[in-house]
Amino acid sequence: MIYEYRCKECGNVFDVTASIAAKEAGLHPECPSCGSKKAAQVFGAIGILSGTRGGMSGGLGGMAGCGPDMGAGCC
Repeated sequence: MIYEYRCKECGNVFDVTASIAAKEAGLHPECPSCGSKKAAQVFGAIGILSGTRGGMSGGLGGMAGCGPDMGAGCC
């Protein structure tokens, strides 16, 4: 899973790739900009790494190829 964090020291927003188990165990990522461990998760869409050609799919049920040209009920 990919989680988005914002550093409380410098305001940098960065992504962290971690397993669900690691997240549940208490993830404390280090800001790549300033090195601070004071970061808060930014809640929003969660990316899921996959083995598909697109590389990443939305964690909220998005379907590859879905869009206005696909017709009603595709999403």
